[in-house]
Amino acid sequence: MFQTSYREDVMRLNDLKDIHLDALKEVANIGSGHAATALSQLIGKTVYVQVPEVKILKIEDIPGLIPEDNPIVVGILTNFFGDATGKNLLIIPKNEAELLVDILLSRTPGTTKIFQEMEISSLKEVANIVTSSYLGAMGEFLGFLLIPSVPSLTVDELTSIITTVYVEFTEEKEYAFCVETAFYFAEEDKKLHGYLIMIPDPEALENMLKAMNLL
Repeated sequence: MFQTSYREDVMRLNDLKDIHLDALKEVANIGSGHAATALSQLIGKTVYVQVPEVKILKIEDIPGLIPEDNPIVVGILTNFFGDATGKNLLIIPKNEAELLVDILLSRTPGTTKIFQEMEISSLKEVANIVTSSYLGAMGEFLGFLLIPSVPSLTVDELTSIITTVYVEFTEEKEYAFCVETAFYFAEEDKKLHGYLIMIPDPEALENMLKAMNLL
């Protein structure tokens, strides 16, 4: 069977911006809504979601998502398997991750300053919810079954996380889908931002483009 090169697939990503970006935004909106509902159920409080933005970025440009004056983030990595494979990285600015833990554990805002076992477990649970919600919405859109792995968590500058986690990446894995959104916790009157980065493996990217009728 004829297979396109990754470079040809990347060229089709440029077409995707015009042809299917609105559809991907709707997929992200559905995923965000599912995540907000699940978070509401988890903490027993109302959580709203901001309409997400969807971007296609080079991996080298991902650190530019975070302001230079606040470079430390919590990065929660999951692999995904099934009809497509790749990696998801949930990025939350560290100061906002600390506040998120306070909300999850019913603490006074400003209490959490370090991440120990309980704090890490809480953040991983959020990552499970967010990642599963987005993968479910994406899978339904593509007609794929996408299954997330157990997450791993790192606290560092985003540049270092990208370098460490994706050190094996070559030109064959240089583009990513980025979903930027924010969750609003009504009772605390706090808005927390997050970025979900999806990097499909080359073969998975080809299959995804085929499912979107771009191949």
